[in-house]
Amino acid sequence: MARLRDSPVKDVEKKESPKKKASPEKSGITKKTPVKSPAKRGRKESPGSPLTSRTSRSQSATRRPSVKLANSETDHSVRRKVRPEVLKHPFRPVRANISSDDLVETSVPKAKLPRNYWIANQEELMPPWIACSGFVPPAMVEFLMRCKKRTALGVKWKKGDKITNMEGAMHTFVTSIELAWLHGERGYNKGHTFTPYPPSGKFRTGRQVLISNMIHQDFETDEVMMKVSALADTKTTLTADFDIPQSKEKQLDDVRDKYDDCLRRLLVYNLTADGQLPSIEAGSASAMSRSQAKTFLADKILKVSCNDILEKVRNKFFWMSAKSKKNSPLLSLEILVTTAYHQFRNEMDALERICKHQGYIYTFSAPNIFIGEFGSKDGLMACIYAAGLKHYLQTTKLEKMRVFQMPEVPGEWTSMMRAALKVVPKVRVMTKQELYSNEHSSDTYSPPYAGTMLVLHNCSDGFGQNIQYEVGAGSLDAIIGRFTSAAGSLLNDREDLVSMVWMHSES
Repeated sequence: MARLRDSPVKDVEKKESPKKKASPEKSGITKKTPVKSPAKRGRKESPGSPLTSRTSRSQSATRRPSVKLANSETDHSVRRKVRPEVLKHPFRPVRANISSDDLVETSVPKAKLPRNYWIANQEELMPPWIACSGFVPPAMVEFLMRCKKRTALGVKWKKGDKITNMEGAMHTFVTSIELAWLHGERGYNKGHTFTPYPPSGKFRTGRQVLISNMIHQDFETDEVMMKVSALADTKTTLTADFDIPQSKEKQLDDVRDKYDDCLRRLLVYNLTADGQLPSIEAGSASAMSRSQAKTFLADKILKVSCNDILEKVRNKFFWMSAKSKKNSPLLSLEILVTTAYHQFRNEMDALERICKHQGYIYTFSAPNIFIGEFGSKDGLMACIYAAGLKHYLQTTKLEKMRVFQMPEVPGEWTSMMRAALKVVPKVRVMTKQELYSNEHSSDTYSPPYAGTMLVLHNCSDGFGQNIQYEVGAGSLDAIIGRFTSAAGSLLNDREDLVSMVWMHSES
């Protein structure tokens, strides 16, 4: 069993406690809101805030049990922050009368940037739902949500940061989802663009959507998922016992490197059927090229009937490049496919519960900059994600997804995702052009099913609070951050930030 010494959340607790803002219903003050049609006015109050719980859901019959880290005093103190009565409902769904169908008048002045307004009025917003893989230490969930740096533009860990590269990799298995106000239509023209919805008098209009912050597998550099999935000179096995250092200790290279190696081993243990990786020498005997790995996934898993996907990729490896094998990383295909499975499982299982009353329209944003080491046009990563999705769909009874909108990236991303989705014929597959087919120029969203929630994706890594601070033109982080209410739900000093956490129980 791995052991927790000092929880990272102790770094969180050193921050000054945020000043509590009195919400209208708590203070007895009636807040004046400019609403023309009360029947269409979204939520007027924030539901209670439930806390961390575990479920008994397993990832698959063939997976090995994950390592359980012992509870620490910090874990206990986190639990005590929330009222005991809310523990009965750890993952409360969206109310039945909320959907993404209509544009309504909001309380955001038309001259005010939505992000600025919602950050100042965060008490009007719910905290995020957070879904995690069971091997993520509970204390680390809060640490990852609270301790990101302001922005992370192509930079992972650097001196002074609190989140190390392997902690950033761990964030791949922690997905937050917000109920948010969307105040315009996104587009793309040599970068992400935004067209505001028409105002209603002095106020902005908007629709309520769900924004998923599923962390893509981070291959923007070779420091994160490349390190997790690469074979080493010797066999990679689980470290029997390790400590979680405080952020000050992480500034010491030897401490940080040893800690990151322990986290990497923990990930390897939970993402492989054998709980370990062989040495490069042993793995290279049957290793594939990238082209062969892509063909293997397409022909043996995605285009045919295959009910044992994780078993098929077990102990499958591929060379990252065609250069001298001595200098080219040898990666575990099993780890990458299993990671994709965890990503979709954590996110979609959460959406199934969040949208219990209305169902949802799922839109998928394919990674671009985050697969930089592969190349944006490389089809292997598309096959990896599709294989993980197919395994999830085969092992889950999906009831609330009404539509899966294809990624806008051409080529294998579309064809391989379509192949994976054949196992769920009840889910309607649509393109963005079909989903946004309304002729109204300022609001082209055309709900294919009435009363459903629209799910949008914000593409970011596990290191920066870009959604709150980024202002650059063309960035999806900046667009989602500036023109929705999502940043207000994700403020790292929100007292209730980690009050709705659901952790899968791996087996």
